[in-house]
Amino acid sequence: MASAQVSRDGDILHVRGELDFDSVAELWETTEALFTDTPLLHIDLSGVNRSNSAGVALLVQWLRQAHRCQRELLFVGIPAQMCAIIRVADLETVLPTA
Repeated sequence: MASAQVSRDGDILHVRGELDFDSVAELWETTEALFTDTPLLHIDLSGVNRSNSAGVALLVQWLRQAHRCQRELLFVGIPAQMCAIIRVADLETVLPTA
């Protein structure tokens, strides 16, 4: 079973490990509440060592939740593997990245 961890440092959420079908559901449950109390949240994905389309779907879901809570997100350190999926899915203009 794949695993991913998150840790928070101020308004930065650090994501580490593997983002796949096994880990994404658990990550969503553990991070959902973060969007209600932080005006701008940077999500640092530089610690992600593997991801599939489920990881990209999680980014889209985080973005939706942030918009529902009238919050802004910025994804940083997106690994090349995730960037390729984002390009293929034509999400480059949807996901706010730095």
